[in-house]
Amino acid sequence: MSKNCDAKIVVVGAGSVQFGLGTLGDLMTIGSEKLAGATVMLHDIDEINLMRVKKVFEQAIKESTDEGEPVTYKVEATTNPQEALRDANYVIMTIEHGNRMETWKQDYYIPTSLGSTQIYGENGGPGGMFHTFRQVPPMLKLADTMHDFAKGAYLFNYSNPVPRLTWAINRYTAKFDPSFSKRNTGLCHGVGSVMAFIEGLFGGILRKCEFVSAGLNHFYWVIKLVTKDEVKIREVGPFPEAKFPASTDLLPEIRKRAPVLFDEMEAPFLTELLDIYGHITYPGQSHPGEYVPWSMYYAMASKYDFKGDASHSKQMKKQMQDTIDGKATNFWWVKQSGERAIPIMIGIENDTKQDEHAVNVQNNGCIERLLDDCTVEIPGFVDKAGVHGKKIGRMPRGIESLLMREVLLQDAVVEAAITGDYNVALQALCMDGTVPNPSIARAILDKMLLVQKQYLPQFSAKK
Repeated sequence: MSKNCDAKIVVVGAGSVQFGLGTLGDLMTIGSEKLAGATVMLHDIDEINLMRVKKVFEQAIKESTDEGEPVTYKVEATTNPQEALRDANYVIMTIEHGNRMETWKQDYYIPTSLGSTQIYGENGGPGGMFHTFRQVPPMLKLADTMHDFAKGAYLFNYSNPVPRLTWAINRYTAKFDPSFSKRNTGLCHGVGSVMAFIEGLFGGILRKCEFVSAGLNHFYWVIKLVTKDEVKIREVGPFPEAKFPASTDLLPEIRKRAPVLFDEMEAPFLTELLDIYGHITYPGQSHPGEYVPWSMYYAMASKYDFKGDASHSKQMKKQMQDTIDGKATNFWWVKQSGERAIPIMIGIENDTKQDEHAVNVQNNGCIERLLDDCTVEIPGFVDKAGVHGKKIGRMPRGIESLLMREVLLQDAVVEAAITGDYNVALQALCMDGTVPNPSIARAILDKMLLVQKQYLPQFSAKK
């Protein structure tokens, strides 16, 4: 590729202190040379947060250029979605509809107060359902705007619930742009957590192994770990240091050794899953626990730290303002985030044919026996034609059953999120294993539709 990149990269929800600023950190580091010359359009409906991020981004560019490492992005910002998306090549989605912590507290506390046994309420359980219901309307508006103003653009979504939103967009756009699903990829850094766990368990051997995880976002399973060269794994608990030749399957060693670390982490739920299903899933107990109805008996303490997050967000906004005011430098945020949107863009621009450990894409038979149009998290590769999932085949039998049950539930949630159909939403709650009976399902649905009415236009239109 020539030195200059003429792509237009749009960050929707750029005011986000996590994914918005993290994306700009990736642009300043790994993207600064290979995407040099690109237009970076920042978009958010919150103008105060948007302009704060724009200022620190422009300041970082100036500082880097002054220090002899020129960054040549053209930076623009707008609260107008049509202006933002016009002629875009890449769109990164990082939005949250409504006050994230306030709505999440409602997602968690209201269903549990009415009898649900959910443990986290972000991506699964009744809380994950209403999170989906809130996120889908602005997502579908984005898809419409992309269709009108940025045909052919790639969409990379960081916003949760990743698989349900990716599926909803694909189902909605299939009516007028069937090719949209090929350019729509959900991204999550969760796979890095299980890779870090394996590195800690064995002692830094992954570079010498073939690693495969597959399943659903936040509910993926390590199904292959085979050595490519001789490896030495470290001592863990009662298990000694050991050497293994190339072509050794290390899954048996994970089954023996992982419970030692799970015990140190006080994570009995993960030990139980490994014992029953023979494979590890991650990150932590809270994420996979959203999809297993009996997780509450092992992981009751998995509730999100709402106060801690709010405090962290406030601190980061103060750091940004201090940077703008000259009281701090940009070094605290100009770093790689570990997210994959920017590396994937570089892969498309340069036709790298690079492998990716985890992408959330339309299944299309990659995992057998799951619905073709559902969204799966699987290994992929990137070339000039975009992001492609790799064929997995059938998952281990017990895990396959868990995934099939969750996909059928997600199918109903996605349909209700798009249509605003009360009865389909009720059916979804009745399918959810954390909802004991239909009376509780109705109580949760009616209360949440009332409390979050302003964020759920698809349901209000049905009244």
